[in-house]
Amino acid sequence: MIMLRYLLLALLSLSWVNQALALEASVDRTRMQLGDSLELTLESAASNRTARPDLSELEDAFEVRASRQMSLVSQQDGRTQPVTRWIITLRPREAGYLEIPSLTVNGQQSEPISLMVLTADQAAMDTAIELAPIFIDSEIDNESPYVQAQVLLTLRIFHSVSLYDDSTLTGLDIPGARVERLGEPLNYERVIGGVRHGVIEARYAIYPQHSGLLEIPAQLFSATILVPRDPSEQFSARTGQLMQVRSPTIQLDVQPIPDTFPADAQWLPARQLSLQQHWQPDPGQDLLIGEPLTRTLRIQASGVLASQLPGLNHLGANADPALRLYADQPHLDTEFSPQGANAEREDSAAIVAQQSGEYLLDGLTLQWWDIDNDRLQTARLDPQGIRVKSTDSFLADGPKAAPGEPAYPAVLLWPWQLLSLVLALMLAATGWLLWRTRRQLQEFGLDSDDNDTGEDADNNPLADLQTACRHNQPGDARKALEAWAKQQDSEGLLNLSQDHPELGEALEHLNATLFGQNPDAWRGKQLWRAVRRVIQEQRSETEADNSELPALYPKV
Repeated sequence: MIMLRYLLLALLSLSWVNQALALEASVDRTRMQLGDSLELTLESAASNRTARPDLSELEDAFEVRASRQMSLVSQQDGRTQPVTRWIITLRPREAGYLEIPSLTVNGQQSEPISLMVLTADQAAMDTAIELAPIFIDSEIDNESPYVQAQVLLTLRIFHSVSLYDDSTLTGLDIPGARVERLGEPLNYERVIGGVRHGVIEARYAIYPQHSGLLEIPAQLFSATILVPRDPSEQFSARTGQLMQVRSPTIQLDVQPIPDTFPADAQWLPARQLSLQQHWQPDPGQDLLIGEPLTRTLRIQASGVLASQLPGLNHLGANADPALRLYADQPHLDTEFSPQGANAEREDSAAIVAQQSGEYLLDGLTLQWWDIDNDRLQTARLDPQGIRVKSTDSFLADGPKAAPGEPAYPAVLLWPWQLLSLVLALMLAATGWLLWRTRRQLQEFGLDSDDNDTGEDADNNPLADLQTACRHNQPGDARKALEAWAKQQDSEGLLNLSQDHPELGEALEHLNATLFGQNPDAWRGKQLWRAVRRVIQEQRSETEADNSELPALYPKV
């Protein structure tokens, strides 16, 4: 007898467990018109967050419009247990009696559901569907989003009566969340229950800033409907009737940042993301000291705002101190569409090497959370090596001839040589004629020293540098400075700037203006003062050397 009692208790427990683990299916209505949509709800207490129902069996008779998942907690018989709910929007493909087949989730099966889909003529004769002249339908794509993740809210205002053009919808303001309006409201028509309705659709993107419960408040729609008292009377706001309807309040269960997301990374929940880079010039070719290498990083993501996209380090944490970085201002852009936000961030920087050698720029890693698939994703860029050479080594490492071959390829050059010889002879003859004419003018007293203009100003880099500094032209100033420095020191501008700190500081300011900032902000007064100081120091050194020479006639 005792064994029989235990057996009955075990069977009852097993029956209760099977009932708790069953996959329950329900619909918001079983009678509808062709062209309308219905919501199918699947609920299970045994499925986990990553489980997905198999909807392939619905595709023959229904069009799957949308699907969303929620994680809830239910209490039954004093017990608390997690519940997973899927809400699937379906649209029948044909009229008549249809059946939603049994669906499967993790081995659990639901019961089939029968539907009655009416044609437009049948719906016109059917009195089962009665709708208010104006009503609001609200919909969100995710009831349990992550913090700072995008939630799409759609408000549809249906009206079967004519409206005056004074209709208004209150602005959506949610404390603790950022709200972006996705364009202007759309206007279209839909037949419901055989009655043609006008539809006003407004869409919003909501970004919760804190985890926990977040309430989307009800929205008030006000409009004046046509109520003519006399068929001959024209319609106006005075002859109409003011009506107001409110949308339902919606609760969001905002989830915190997942524990699996890296703690040292910036939280970035998105639907899609891509990371790209562009180099100018090609980093595979040899660079010269002081030659800028521009690196442009571009992040494109959907479901986030541009302000949420992080900035990236162009050099990496282990950058060589010989590399200088001149970063430009980032470019941020967010475009809104009915599907949500599409953001783009572009960072550009010029990398300048101060010494020759080989450098390795670290690879880039951007970690983000895929809210559609609920998992961590990583976007990567490989490390990039660059090779920098000085001017002398760059020329010395040019292409060399193989043993036994001439240093330069044999090319037919005699036509060019002949043409060059003719031009040289003509130039020499012209110079001789000018010299002879000058001598003749001097003999007749028609030429004097007053007509001598002094030193030729052409090809004078110092004069070009003074002009560029006076007119605040950084590009021309850089070219003239390099040419003048080459005349002063065979090692060039880099060696000269190291010997004169004031010139080095002015050169660094000039490079920062050219490669990373607005050229209009540069002033050439500092550079010209530094060049004059170099010239004065050179003259002082020359005078000191001349004063140390021994006297031509030493005293006895």
